[in-house]
Amino acid sequence: MPDNNCFFADQTEQSAVKAHIVSSYFSAWSRVIQKWDTPMAYIDLFCGPGKYGDNNLSAPLLIIESTLENPKLLNKMRFVFNDCDSNNIASLKKSIMQIDTNGILSQRVQYYNETVEAGFHNRLRIPKNMPALSFVDPFGYKGLTLNLISYLISNSGSDCIFFFNYNRINMALSSNTKFDEHLKMLFGETRTVALKKQLENLHPEQREPIVLNALVEALREGKSNYVLPFKFYSSEMARTSHFIIFVTKHPIACKIMKQIMYSNSAKDSDGVATFSFKDSHNFVAEFDQLTMFDCPLQMLKESFMEKYRHQNVPVAIICDSVDCDFSNYFVGKNAKDALRQLEAEGKIEVISGRKQKYRKGQLTMPDTAMIQFR
Repeated sequence: MPDNNCFFADQTEQSAVKAHIVSSYFSAWSRVIQKWDTPMAYIDLFCGPGKYGDNNLSAPLLIIESTLENPKLLNKMRFVFNDCDSNNIASLKKSIMQIDTNGILSQRVQYYNETVEAGFHNRLRIPKNMPALSFVDPFGYKGLTLNLISYLISNSGSDCIFFFNYNRINMALSSNTKFDEHLKMLFGETRTVALKKQLENLHPEQREPIVLNALVEALREGKSNYVLPFKFYSSEMARTSHFIIFVTKHPIACKIMKQIMYSNSAKDSDGVATFSFKDSHNFVAEFDQLTMFDCPLQMLKESFMEKYRHQNVPVAIICDSVDCDFSNYFVGKNAKDALRQLEAEGKIEVISGRKQKYRKGQLTMPDTAMIQFR
């Protein structure tokens, strides 16, 4: 495990993208929740010092800046920053005071210096009426439990983003019983035993989807209706290092985060995202690499023809269905591209809701258009 000083020396490409995804979702989430008649919170349980050695900002300071730029948020937001390293808390507090020069947030930020362990969720106290966005970003995985995640998203409007250290967890699943206590807190006891047995003698590329699917299943057995993973590679080699995992109970939250992850992801030549960040060190000339399946838009087209055969369906409904489906990597843009191809092939017809058929040589596909499937 890297020591704290090493980890926060200079910001890596991976860390910059992670912070951007978290802060981007906070901006979108807060725009929705600020309309509610309730206070709201951002909770960061492994907040770090706020800045890297090269003065780039991590998620806490990006979110503080975002809040200070939005007057409507100032009276609603509460912040909870925790780190087991008191030096990190001192550094973050100093950095926030330098940004918040008028002390506007001084009564709205709480700092803690606690260790997040197995029973930590029992000590958390989030008011029942307070929506919270939580970020759980440990170095390893101790303290990351299903109970903690379930508690963090228990209130209406609450979502959680957490760091899933695939590399370390994969190694732990290959050990005897040394790390089983921690694994059971994350996957559940029965699933941990079954997972370790299932992974025996499998190649690395076979293990990853099995581990990830087990995590998704475990989370969905709790309160997480939607689970979106985003993959990062090791900075030294093109091997999976970790994921950030988004969990929510609401389809709109899933749609928003799926769009954010899409915009930060590598994409193939059809514009289908891999939901992974391909850094310049490992993938200097491979950003057009295909996704996990061949001809992804063809697969999407076939699924539309099967699902909507002989039906009239608005484009907006089709796109929403894709955006809220976390079992694949498609977003509304991909859905519209697939519909354009199907229309060009004569398999569907736009029967209403489209004022202009072509724009700049491309078939238009507005949300209001009604599609007739043959």
